Amino acid sequence: MNITFAGLIAKLPIEQLRATIRQHLQPLTSQLPDKRLGRVAELIILGILGGQTPVITAMARHSAKDEGETWAVAKSIYRWLGNERLTSAGLFASLYQIGQQAVALERPEYLVVAVDPVNFEKPYTEALEGVSVVYKATPPDLQGHARLTHGYPAITATVVNTKVPVTSYANWFSYQTADFLSQNHEIMQAFEQTCRLYPDYRLRFVGDAGLDDQKMFAAVADLNQDFIFRVSHLERTVEVYNDRLQRWETETLGDLTACVLYQATFQVRFTHAGRDRLDTVRFGWFKIRLPGTSRELWALVVDDQTLDRQLVLITNIPLVSLPIVQSVYNDWRLRGRIEQGYRFDQEQGLDVEDVRVQTVERMRRMFAMVLLAAQLVFVLAVRWPPKAVLWLRQLGGKLNRPSDRDGMYWLLQGLAAVITACMSLSFAFLHPFPFQEFTGG
Repeated sequence: MNITFAGLIAKLPIEQLRATIRQHLQPLTSQLPDKRLGRVAELIILGILGGQTPVITAMARHSAKDEGETWAVAKSIYRWLGNERLTSAGLFASLYQIGQQAVALERPEYLVVAVDPVNFEKPYTEALEGVSVVYKATPPDLQGHARLTHGYPAITATVVNTKVPVTSYANWFSYQTADFLSQNHEIMQAFEQTCRLYPDYRLRFVGDAGLDDQKMFAAVADLNQDFIFRVSHLERTVEVYNDRLQRWETETLGDLTACVLYQATFQVRFTHAGRDRLDTVRFGWFKIRLPGTSRELWALVVDDQTLDRQLVLITNIPLVSLPIVQSVYNDWRLRGRIEQGYRFDQEQGLDVEDVRVQTVERMRRMFAMVLLAAQLVFVLAVRWPPKAVLWLRQLGGKLNRPSDRDGMYWLLQGLAAVITACMSLSFAFLHPFPFQEFTGG
């Protein structure tokens, strides 16, 4: 019977998965004060991937029964989350160290870092520690508008020009707790933390309209790094340099973008919902500075003629040639990868919004573990043999059609199927189904 059980398990890559998890978590487990805490951390990652959820009982249900019953595993996870010898800061530090190793393997020329705040919704929560009122645009209300709801704000800074997305700063916080200063402070912490982690790299911070703030411009410039942010305040007054008269003139940014001289036109490929399309895009750019300052900035106006919409970016990178302009635009487009990562963490992927612990500290610990689990899926996609990754995707439901999108969701489904199968087999081996109860007598 043991031979039969071992033969069945040997056909599933559970040991290879455990080895990859163990290697992935080594910077974390090596700093834990007890080896047993490291084993529980591995069980948490297995449970998050197997159950695709941060709910502790569901995670425990997807742990192999040869290591204990579901309640015993759940208790060990609860104790781990409440252990006074652990801190969320230590878990995040290990997450950053794991990211440093991933960057060292790929060694890009420079790092494009997307910084983006996000709000996680807890719609029926009113009494949990630190629960806040947050602004959610997706999903909208019945009238299609953004809405206010209960939840928790969070922020991540992610290196988006590497094959494995790397987190350089993360925090789950509350507007109600004493340690909260401001969201701007969290964003600046993301800038500073990333610079400390990667002192040997040139950093290029990219962000959406929420980072269109003079304080953000100054913070990145003081760190001697680059930034590319989408402009939301077109009504602001700026000084534009007049090359003909060789002087600075005061205008509103909206007026300048409305009459910009377009200097190049390209066909740009966009991918949405698994479909590619080519849009005709025009570029125009000019040098500006903010009134009362001497720091030179540049505005890049991108006019999508196909969809009849305009994008305005502001950067401190001198736009002195067309290749530099293209590089700035392409790097800003990488910012969308952090949105894809949030969807993977938040929606049909690992469902981080469903976390059900009751203190902000435990929420932070679980947030760190969900980020580690999500990163592990990308590690498997990049570092496991292609045939092994294809096998997992086929197990996860890949249709083998030309229209298939071989993203992380098929891979996650395949990993969940492997973990669930091993859990089911181990339980059936230890507790055979009572077929005898169906016999009459």
